[in-house]
Amino acid sequence: MKILLYTISKAKHTESIEMHYQKQCKQFGAEVIIEDVFTPHIHTAQKLSAQKAQLAYTQAFLPYLDSGLNVALHPKGRELDTLKFAKMLEGQIQVKFFIGGAFGFGEEFLQKTLPISLSRLTFGHKIARIVILEQIYRALSIINNHPYHK
Repeated sequence: MKILLYTISKAKHTESIEMHYQKQCKQFGAEVIIEDVFTPHIHTAQKLSAQKAQLAYTQAFLPYLDSGLNVALHPKGRELDTLKFAKMLEGQIQVKFFIGGAFGFGEEFLQKTLPISLSRLTFGHKIARIVILEQIYRALSIINNHPYHK
């Protein structure tokens, strides 16, 4: 399985905890790739308005959408428990997760994805990245009957 995590973020490095979960997922045959997307257009749009920022996020992410499972992390998305999250990943060959910028996603992008929520709480990018990576590892553990989830 190939799992791609795209974020609207300036970060160009991988934190050690992210690397830990990427390594853990490999034991289940899953490659997790994190790509930070931050264009000059996004930088300018965020200074103008929330609507322009959302449009810039959509334009930056559109080339990465395909016919596979595309999941947008969004506060108004469907809340899943860990078992349902694992079921969503089970049998997938490729899954793409998208974390928007400070202004979230516009409706146009959400309609092209499966929006899910990690929590009713709002998380910064670094925290959201860690939470989704841990949940991906936990889901893979469930799918592969590994004791980590217990």
